[in-house]
Amino acid sequence: MEKLDIKLEKENNDYFRKWIIEEWKHHNTVDEVYQLKIIEPEELTFENNEEYYKIIFNKTMVGFIGIKNYKKEIYLYRFFIEEKYRNKGIGTIALNKLIDMAKEENKDISLEVVGENIAKDLYERLGFKKHWTRMVLKINDNIYEN
Repeated sequence: MEKLDIKLEKENNDYFRKWIIEEWKHHNTVDEVYQLKIIEPEELTFENNEEYYKIIFNKTMVGFIGIKNYKKEIYLYRFFIEEKYRNKGIGTIALNKLIDMAKEENKDISLEVVGENIAKDLYERLGFKKHWTRMVLKINDNIYEN
């Protein structure tokens, strides 16, 4: 198998506004409980510990990884690859780069998988283990509104 040239490039959070909206649209296809309200990119806010990385394949941005960087943990907050680039090994390489970063910083990595997200198989292949189960009784349709 040919080795893919994948790079993670840190970028200013504002760069990812439109990409995050696309990730939310994808989220709504895999999570039937929480349908995220799609807002305008300029309405997005970021927390101080959020960091975003472009996923670069053959000099083209094909997705991104967003993390919340804590003192002893990296929380994989957002992960998105454009549909035409999925199932090519790009996500595996990108996540392995994030794992390498966590090892260098001696931090755990955590994430949540919602709905029928097929990325769950990828996470398990890379060694992630189920730690707890979150269950939701959906009552408030406006939970993601500010």
